[in-house]
Amino acid sequence: MTLRNRLLWLFAPLLLLTLLIVYGLSERILLQRFDGEDRSRLLIQAEHLHSLISHALQRNMALSRSYAWWDYSYQYLLDGNPADFAQRNLDPSRLASLDFDFMVFLDPQGRVAAEQWVPPDPLDMLPIGQQRPRELDSLRTDILARSRQLGSLEHAGDASHGLGQLLLVQGIPLLLVSHAVSNSQGSADPLGTLLAGHFLDDQRLASLQSQLDASLRLLPAGAAQDSWRRLDGTLAAAGLQIQISPRRWLDEERQQVELLLSNALGEPELRLQITKERTLYQQGRQAIRFFLGAALLVALCAMLVVYLGLEFWVLQRIERLQREVAAIGHDAHLPRLSDLGADELGRLSGALNHMLERLEQSEARDRAILDSIQDGYFEIDAGGKILTVNRALERLLDYPAGHLIGRPFEDVLSAEEVGRARKLFAQARHGQDNGTTAFAAPFKRSDGSLAHFETRVSLLKDAQDQFAGYRGILRDISDQVAYQNQLLDLAYRDSLTGLNNRKAFAEQLTSSLHRAQRQGTALALLYLDLDRFKEVNDRFGHDIGDTLLIAIAERLRNTLRQPDRLYRLGGDEFTLLMPNASLEAAQKLAERLLAALASPFELHGVGIDFVTPSIGIALYPEHAREAETLIKAADSAMYQAKQQRNRACLYSAAEHLRQH
Repeated sequence: MTLRNRLLWLFAPLLLLTLLIVYGLSERILLQRFDGEDRSRLLIQAEHLHSLISHALQRNMALSRSYAWWDYSYQYLLDGNPADFAQRNLDPSRLASLDFDFMVFLDPQGRVAAEQWVPPDPLDMLPIGQQRPRELDSLRTDILARSRQLGSLEHAGDASHGLGQLLLVQGIPLLLVSHAVSNSQGSADPLGTLLAGHFLDDQRLASLQSQLDASLRLLPAGAAQDSWRRLDGTLAAAGLQIQISPRRWLDEERQQVELLLSNALGEPELRLQITKERTLYQQGRQAIRFFLGAALLVALCAMLVVYLGLEFWVLQRIERLQREVAAIGHDAHLPRLSDLGADELGRLSGALNHMLERLEQSEARDRAILDSIQDGYFEIDAGGKILTVNRALERLLDYPAGHLIGRPFEDVLSAEEVGRARKLFAQARHGQDNGTTAFAAPFKRSDGSLAHFETRVSLLKDAQDQFAGYRGILRDISDQVAYQNQLLDLAYRDSLTGLNNRKAFAEQLTSSLHRAQRQGTALALLYLDLDRFKEVNDRFGHDIGDTLLIAIAERLRNTLRQPDRLYRLGGDEFTLLMPNASLEAAQKLAERLLAALASPFELHGVGIDFVTPSIGIALYPEHAREAETLIKAADSAMYQAKQQRNRACLYSAAEHLRQH
């Protein structure tokens, strides 16, 4: 293939690769930013809907309080006068002006004292899900029952007590507010409760939709997922809780988020689904496609111009240079090349003219290069004696200059690695590993200390292409070996408590059983579980739970003479191995562990005194001879101990059969 064709096949894939990279970056960076803006707009609509609901709830609660703290209302519930209170103050026109569909006065016993219901036409109601209202009386009854269930009547002498809820009753969404009835100053003890609210019909939903730049849909409540977060605001104080779901994509053009509304008891009531177009994302995709098309056209034109320039200013000159170089013979005097321009090709011609002059200096240059590199370089003859080393190798091994020359290579290796090194050298000499052998081992420094190095050895041949020895590069890998050892230690450590983990326990248990079998000795396994630990996480949070585990592990570690035989299996489970242990020794140790954990824990100002351990004890070979069987025996004894808590139990086969 000619150079022209090579350049063509080089430029074409590079052009394609560049466009693909640009497309990938635009997809990853620009479209992600556009998508992030679309997400922000969707969340703004969700926050706006949250604000609208909050405003409506606060307005209705303020209106209900004004009626509940009206002296006229208070006097009516106090003595029942006047008799036409409902007719004069709860007429339909007044409720309509307040945007209420119903208003109910309840006496202290929860009985209806006065009420007015002007619900919308059933056809205008907005049923959610499969349930439909049966009739107005049943709907009224269910609303009053739900009010009592949610604690609207339980003001406990607090005249300022009020609740606001967005409920779903018989499939109909409604905004319900309640307030304790008192005098105009709110200083008198409550005499009852005022309930008021309106149904979310088609007209009100249309009004709510008109204030949003997104589609709104009402759905039955479902359970909130762990990824949902709670929206803060004034609604929580009124008894209404709102959670928002993560944004999800419906397709390339639409995105969606949901609000889950829960009542004062935390029960889900209604789900508001907000759907909005991914406008910026779609516009970004169109802009990127247009840009890539234009970029492809410009790149093709640029490639054509570059190709023509290479043809006339580079390729033809290279052909002439190649012909002149090919014409150079074996004469002592080498002719000069004619192309001595000021560009790269001209400098190449000048470099070729000086090539033979530099050849005679190659040996000195090679020596300087070897002495300047940071890695060690060495040559060894066929008998294993060191022929030459560079300064870096002497510095790495801390030997004086020339001290290693003529010495056998075994002098710089630990005694355990000499045999392996000879075997690897033999493999390289006989053609295995393609004549190149990698070798990592501890090397001896001049002071006798060991450091880890890696070397790659290749064959050294003479002028007749016969084997003459080995050459290699020596690189310090002490830091890498130390890091690998650290990783190995981390694999067997519990990251929270610093104790040995489950993997270390499994391996140590197996090796301890083999050792006990060989020596004919006993082995005790203690299985420890924390009682009521879950209550710590539930009451104080997982951070306090983790801190408690660390404190418990420290007490257990300080109780043991050999803390490296203590393991955390995960959660609140710990195990302990006791080689050469008798039953009495195991029981005494269990008693010490119970005593160590008996004192209360004080963690970040939180006192914890109810977490106690339950310990199961199993012995080898009395209770089991295999690792799995011994673990099951200790676990069974631990569950026996948990029945009474804060005690240690020895495994009993009869008790185990009774449990199962």
